[in-house]
Amino acid sequence: MWLKQGLRLRLARQAVRAGFTNDALLTAAWHPAACELAAAAAKVEADLYIAHYPAALPAAAAAARLHGARYAFDAEDFHPGDPPEGPAHELTRRLTRAIEGRYLPGAAYVTAASPDIADAYAREYAIATPKTILNVFPLGDAPAAASAAGTAAPGPSVYWFSQTIGPDRGLECALQAIARSRSRPHFYVRGQFAAGYRERLTGLAKSLGCADRLHVLAPEAPSQMVRLAAQNDVGLASEIGHTPNRKIALTNKLFTYLLAGLPVMISDTPAQARFAAEAPSCLRLYPCDEPQSLARELDMLLLDPAALAAARAAAFELGRTRYNWETESLKLIELVGEALSRDGRNTVEAVCASP
Repeated sequence: MWLKQGLRLRLARQAVRAGFTNDALLTAAWHPAACELAAAAAKVEADLYIAHYPAALPAAAAAARLHGARYAFDAEDFHPGDPPEGPAHELTRRLTRAIEGRYLPGAAYVTAASPDIADAYAREYAIATPKTILNVFPLGDAPAAASAAGTAAPGPSVYWFSQTIGPDRGLECALQAIARSRSRPHFYVRGQFAAGYRERLTGLAKSLGCADRLHVLAPEAPSQMVRLAAQNDVGLASEIGHTPNRKIALTNKLFTYLLAGLPVMISDTPAQARFAAEAPSCLRLYPCDEPQSLARELDMLLLDPAALAAARAAAFELGRTRYNWETESLKLIELVGEALSRDGRNTVEAVCASP
């Protein structure tokens, strides 16, 4: 199976490079399993198919066409801006634009995970500005109440997590800030190391004299992320904007921290800087290449228990009242209801009542 998929992918990409494009070629050229995904989607009859990634767009559109239904797209990222800029990734960008440009104009709706991603899609493909639906999580994941400080020991604690612990995530700046901070915080990072990066990060910590305050935690299930974050004093959203998409994205860790009741040290990528202005009581902005600024912001909270408690209470309140799935999902329910009611299939009330 993998051999067949790999061969098909190479042949399809060669054809696209030569200037040939049609639905089948674009599907086969994007991802090794894209053709199988399209076949699987075609076997499922539905009123609405929602694609979550460019590889799924042809599958959703084809299944909708087959069954006389509609399709939609949820853009977690601005996919034309996913790769770093430069000629090495030009084919990926070309395929992304070809697929999205072909199918997005026909979608019942498009959603995006940040306001800046929504604007980027509207500009790129001349479509209506997508509705922003943030990467937030259920209220059931949140702690029962705000707490004045974290419980992680040793502390005070600064927390960062991702699937992959690797370069271009602002961790080097964070370690330098940890080393400079008068509060002498411990830095807890959770995830799986990218190849060769463990040695790079631990070597930097040793050279800075804070190796004893760097703690690497094993990956855990996504459902546990809010609970685990809540054990710490402060969360870190340290993106450096190294790709066009990263400049305009709002990562899920940001909303994990808020739901957990953690104030957030947030780097000044364009999207994060705009978001930080919405909640200055619990979001502390710092330039992504200035560890001294991050150290200063950390000390303002970690050396002042009253300020930390107030920031944690403000974060918890934002998570409880605004940045949670129960609130954000209402926008999705409305969009789905509108998409289905246009065909006379359902109403918003019927969608809301569905199990």
